[in-house]
Amino acid sequence: MSELVENVLRYPRLMRTLRDARAFEAGNPTPASTDGQAQFRMRSAMDLNPRIGKWISKRAIQQKAPLAWNIADVNTSRLVDPAEIDTAVAGVRKRGFYVFNQVVGASIVTAIREYAERAPCKARGFDLPVSKYPRSAPLAGRYDIAEKVSLGCPEVQEFVSDPGMALIAQKYLEQPVMMDEVAFWWTTTQHSEMANLNAQLFHQDRDRLSFLKFFVYLTDVSPDTGPHVYLSGSHRDIPRSLRGDGRKDDDAVRAAGLWGDVSEIAGPAGSLMAVDTIGLHKGKTPVGGDRLALEIEFATSLFGADYERPSLEPTSLMRDRFAQMPWVLQRYSASMSA
Repeated sequence: MSELVENVLRYPRLMRTLRDARAFEAGNPTPASTDGQAQFRMRSAMDLNPRIGKWISKRAIQQKAPLAWNIADVNTSRLVDPAEIDTAVAGVRKRGFYVFNQVVGASIVTAIREYAERAPCKARGFDLPVSKYPRSAPLAGRYDIAEKVSLGCPEVQEFVSDPGMALIAQKYLEQPVMMDEVAFWWTTTQHSEMANLNAQLFHQDRDRLSFLKFFVYLTDVSPDTGPHVYLSGSHRDIPRSLRGDGRKDDDAVRAAGLWGDVSEIAGPAGSLMAVDTIGLHKGKTPVGGDRLALEIEFATSLFGADYERPSLEPTSLMRDRFAQMPWVLQRYSASMSA
C-alpha cells in the first residue's frame, strides 16, 4: 500500500518541483540554497522517469540573457579536441556516456596527481583529522579533497574552466549551463563493506534537474583498480524495479535482465569521459590498488542540492575564461572581482 501511495504522490511532487524551480530561478540574486522539502520533492519526482529532470528544466529554466550562452574559444582547450565535440554529444545521447579518443596530456595528469598527493583530504566515514593522503597505508575506502583545496592547483582550474566540456554540456542539455561542482578523490582497497557510503553500489545522481559530468582518471585504471561502471541506456529509461532513489546492488541489475548492458570503463591515466549520471552507475570497489579521479559537473541551474561558492586565487587563464563565459563560471565571481 505504501508504494501505491508513493506512486500517487510523485505526480503532485513533480508539479510542485516545477513551481519550486521557477521560483528559484526568479530569485535575484540567486538563492543561497534550496529548501530541504523542495529537494526531497525533486528527488522523489525523478522516480517517475530518468528524463523527468530535463523535462522540468526546459520548462522552468529559461535564460534570456545572451551571455548565458557564451562559451570561451574551444580551440584554447588542451583537454578536448574540438573535432570530437559533436561525436561526444552523440555518444552520450546514445549510451549515457562517452570516452574521449584524446587522452589528457601526461604533464597535466602528473601535475594534478602530484598536487593530490600532498593536498589535505578527508577520510570519508571516519572521524580522522584532515591530512595528506596516506597512500602507503590508507585507513579509509575514500579520501575527498575539498573543492576550495582542489582549486589551488592551476591545472584543476584549467579543467574546471574548459570551454570544450562546457560546450558539450550545453549542446547535450540544449540549455545554457554553469559549472556547479568539483569532486576530487582517492579510492582505496580498504573497507569494501562501506560500498554504499563510497558510491560503489549502483545509483542515480539527483542533485540537480539537468546536468552532465566529466571524469578524468589520474592514475591508470584497470578492472581491479576501481573503474567507473555504467548501465548503458539507463539515462533514458530504467525498469520500475530500479527506479527508486537510493543504492542498488549488482544482483538487482542482474534480476532486471540488464547485466549485459553494463560497461566497465578502464583506461590509462588521462582517460576522459562525459557521463550523464542520471543513469545508473557506480565506482567499482578496487581490489588491486588505489585510484585518483577528478570530476566536474555542468548543470542548467543551481536549484537542488546545496552548493558552494569557494574562493580561489585565479590563474590568468581562469580570469580570461571567466571574462568570456561569466555565466558558466558564475560561482567564482567573487574571486574574479577581488
